[in-house]
Amino acid sequence: MRKACLSTLTATLLLSGCAPAAQDTPLSGQTWQVVALHTSPEVPGALPADAAGKAQLRVSGSSLTATTGCAPLRAKVELTAETLEFEQVEVGDTGECFGGSRYVHNSLTGLFEPGARFDIRMFGEREALLTRAGEELERPSIRMMAL
Repeated sequence: MRKACLSTLTATLLLSGCAPAAQDTPLSGQTWQVVALHTSPEVPGALPADAAGKAQLRVSGSSLTATTGCAPLRAKVELTAETLEFEQVEVGDTGECFGGSRYVHNSLTGLFEPGARFDIRMFGEREALLTRAGEELERPSIRMMAL
């Protein structure tokens, strides 16, 4: 009996070492605040003053929960150490939303769509840049700070 338990424990430990743990991915388990949003070369990336601090996201496993500054957003995602890919996205009701908050909401919901993939670049442990994957020279990006 003892030998069988040791064999099972050994096999479990060996197999668990094969899959990356969720905490091994740089974005997982923290709340991230959107601090800049670059959608095109013609538009500055700084957030409008009335939208600053309102857009946040958090990834846990294959789930992303966020607020766009106007509405809640939930998504099923695939997160690796280098990429974040959106599989399913649900956006809640925006209600009364206007100005800079509406701009940020429209920009984020336009970027966070099923099939969208972002390259992740970390600047230390508390700053991240999500850049839309693709061959374009001027790709949209989202700069975030961990809270």
